[in-house]
Amino acid sequence: MKKFKILAKEVLVDSPYCPIEKQTVEFHDGNIGEWFVKTCSDAVIVFPMLKSGEVLLQRSYKHGSGEIITECCAGLIDEGEEPIEAAKRELLEETGYEAKELKKIGEIFADPTAATMRYHIFLAKDCVSVGKQKLDKSEQIEVFTVKDFNTAKELLTSEEVYTSAATMATVAFVEKYLKKFDKD
Repeated sequence: MKKFKILAKEVLVDSPYCPIEKQTVEFHDGNIGEWFVKTCSDAVIVFPMLKSGEVLLQRSYKHGSGEIITECCAGLIDEGEEPIEAAKRELLEETGYEAKELKKIGEIFADPTAATMRYHIFLAKDCVSVGKQKLDKSEQIEVFTVKDFNTAKELLTSEEVYTSAATMATVAFVEKYLKKFDKD
């Protein structure tokens, strides 16, 4: 396999949530073409569990889809911020909860064909409510709990709710982690 050679770059959209760059590239076969890349920062996605075993999920309106999505808490990593700090911040801002233990359990590309963003996946254990949500003006988030991991997995994979590919990947990482390390 051969990476494309970038010959030129042009910023088409300069926005923190959706920066888009047009690249002139040389393909693996020597031909020249254009490629459009979303170049936003990496993000975190957090799977919060309470000491009781309950799972904290959220319903959020997502304008790109025009739908209400059931998902895990997530957000972009700020410039100069470490992924674990972003995970703590996003958990607190979106849910009003803090985790006694926060463990990175995976990393995936959001859209490897058209974006540079990676999701850093965290399991947040023994979460406790410490205050109110601190949402951005564009966010609408309703937090709720379900009985346990299996109930969360069943809900997120049901035909009755919309969810995101990132949330589904997170469920897979959490399931693998729990099978390996949480035998209790």
